[in-house]
Amino acid sequence: MDPKAPQHVVNHLPPYTNVSLKMILTNPEGRKESEETIIQTDEDVPGPVPTKSLKGTPFEDKIFLNWKEPMDPNGIITQYEVSYTSIRSFDPAVPVAGPPQTVSKLWNSTHHVFPYLHPGTTYQFYIRASTVKGFGPATAINVTTNISAPTLPDYEGIDAFLNETATTITVLLRPAQAKGAPISAYQIVVEELHPHRTKRETGAMDCYQIPVTYQNALNNGSPYYFAAELPPGNLPEAAAFTVGDNRTYQGFWNPPLVPRKGYNIYFQAMSSVEKETKTQCVRIATKVCISNRISGSLAFSGDPDKHMQKLLPRQQELIHY
Repeated sequence: MDPKAPQHVVNHLPPYTNVSLKMILTNPEGRKESEETIIQTDEDVPGPVPTKSLKGTPFEDKIFLNWKEPMDPNGIITQYEVSYTSIRSFDPAVPVAGPPQTVSKLWNSTHHVFPYLHPGTTYQFYIRASTVKGFGPATAINVTTNISAPTLPDYEGIDAFLNETATTITVLLRPAQAKGAPISAYQIVVEELHPHRTKRETGAMDCYQIPVTYQNALNNGSPYYFAAELPPGNLPEAAAFTVGDNRTYQGFWNPPLVPRKGYNIYFQAMSSVEKETKTQCVRIATKVCISNRISGSLAFSGDPDKHMQKLLPRQQELIHY
């Protein structure tokens, strides 16, 4: 530096850092150093939250987001700010591109749970940290919530039974409501009743995830088979369906029922997007074997009195059969 200069500015120093300074004087006779002076540089806005540390764990209606402090805090972190908004959804009924919402977190926070989200929806998150000098640049991440199983109408107390013959049973199918993804298909599952097998009750239960045709069920001893698969467009509103009508639906044969066997009839709704599939199901009817009807042992999915009113006029015909 110019020996006559009264001052000098040291540039390009890191923020919020202790810097050691010495003045060194030289002349033809030699060199002399001043005492060391320690000065801390001022704070600055922080650097970004590390992209690799930003992770989102999705659920059906919430997202767990966690992160780490910026590699270059450039001071003391005072808070984090996370803004988020939905940008797209598998469910066309879900509104997207709305105004962003913002959450502020304390300086020592490393995670947050975002609740009340829509299933099957992609949310864009921006997170940034601040010091007393203000906010630094934001880091972005997109996270998609899991889809939910469709919601089937409550068949409890609803008489889905419409008609019955020796080899068929006609039931009322009602459309499901999508939750996070459109309905992909409806399925009618027939389970043969066995005296030593526990019957599954109406309501929440494990659905039949693996499609089994009638022929494969015979060959492999499966207790159930898919009698039909219906595209969602085939059920825009409640409609009757006859189990055992001897027709084929989407590759699944719906064979006549065996009169001397009993059956549970299940109705399933399935949503599927990319590699994720969710299914909801409910038992909507039970067809008992003729021998049980004659002996007076009957099973129904709805109001027994209604079934008796339908079956009693045909009792003599069944006995004759």
